[in-house]
Amino acid sequence: MSGSLINGLASQFSGDTINQLSGLLGASEQDTGKAVAAALPMLLGSIAGNADKPEGVNALAGAISSGHDGSILDMLGPLLSGGYATRALGSDGSRILGHLLGDQQNTVESSVAQFAGVESSLVQKLLPMIAPIVMGYIGKQVLGGGLDVGGLGSLLGQEREQAKAQEGGLGAIFDILSGNGKPDAPAAQSGGGLMDIAGDLLGSGAGKAILGQILGGR
Repeated sequence: MSGSLINGLASQFSGDTINQLSGLLGASEQDTGKAVAAALPMLLGSIAGNADKPEGVNALAGAISSGHDGSILDMLGPLLSGGYATRALGSDGSRILGHLLGDQQNTVESSVAQFAGVESSLVQKLLPMIAPIVMGYIGKQVLGGGLDVGGLGSLLGQEREQAKAQEGGLGAIFDILSGNGKPDAPAAQSGGGLMDIAGDLLGSGAGKAILGQILGGR
């Protein structure tokens, strides 16, 4: 997915960032990298789903203007060094996840763990740490590109269309999390949608590209 938001996001986690995350989680860099690679489409798909609704895209634009402007990307080292800054990052991430995922949060956590082949407990600790980074990256793209609310919705819509063109379930993830996929949204919320996506997300060409951005030569 060359030039996509997902690949750009993945690049934010390479090098020292994935090393710091793995240290905080008490997990290997390989497992942490796989979990991040599986989580990014889930989080971006949820954001795209929220942006499908006028109130959702307005709320997203408000979040960007009120602090998720991309400045976090220049502070990842200190924020992931432990202590108060890391706890504050996790608290912000928990709030973001509550807004984005709602009652799908447990299903998304289980799906990320399944796709990545890691323990759910690792994913539960990881998602709050990376959600603010995802929001910050989107905020940077929006503000740097001078996008308004309509432009933000279009940007996320384009990402979904790129995902649909890829193998390995990326498009299905975007559709199910936006309520546009099959099975329908209630099935997805109960676990029947995300958990039943055919194919190996991280084994596909698109999935390998995302994982390669994160882990590099590791």
